[in-house]
Amino acid sequence: MPNNHEQIKQWIREGEGSQLEFKTQVPDTWKIAKTICAFANTRGGHIVVGVMDNGEIVGIIDQQNEINKLKAAAYQYCYPAVDIEFEIYTDNYLPILVVKVSEGHEKPYRALHQNGKDIAYVRVRDKTLIASRAVEKSLLNEPVKTNDDNNDTPQRTLNSKEQGLINYLEKREQITLKEFMQLMNLSKRRARRLLVDLVREGILRIHDHSGDEYYTLS
Repeated sequence: MPNNHEQIKQWIREGEGSQLEFKTQVPDTWKIAKTICAFANTRGGHIVVGVMDNGEIVGIIDQQNEINKLKAAAYQYCYPAVDIEFEIYTDNYLPILVVKVSEGHEKPYRALHQNGKDIAYVRVRDKTLIASRAVEKSLLNEPVKTNDDNNDTPQRTLNSKEQGLINYLEKREQITLKEFMQLMNLSKRRARRLLVDLVREGILRIHDHSGDEYYTLS
């Protein structure tokens, strides 16, 4: 029996985020491959096809065509290939396709761009971003989180400055070294040390796009 829309409605209430993406329909194969790779490089996630960005459930017309495009994206446009699973949610004759992408074991995953280049991506809140050189390097040695891991609870007790930073990043998308110094009234040396420690522990990611260094939650 297919699932009804209750789970879909719950996801709509939560909104797009680090592990959830809505699509009205599957876009070009190389475009959806970016999202699949980003989820595989981060904590996994779900792509919900048949829902508009504003949360309106519109359903899909050709289920098999959408599935075929997603399979091509995951197996032909992602390197290494990414395992995906499908579920159909149906209510009022409106089928919704849900694609589950698990966190991968062969990071970093790269997506083949239409220009022929393969690029690594990561998920930061509700955005799919190109992975910086620093992030790609960290992905090589990053352990895969299991269902027993509590992603929201670090293995050690954070000090007040670190916890304040986590609280800030849960509301904001990113922070720079200078912003962290000002936020917590820290010296440059102290602020950088705290950030480096959190990156090493897998709590933060460091990004260096175009030479502009900033940090996000992992």
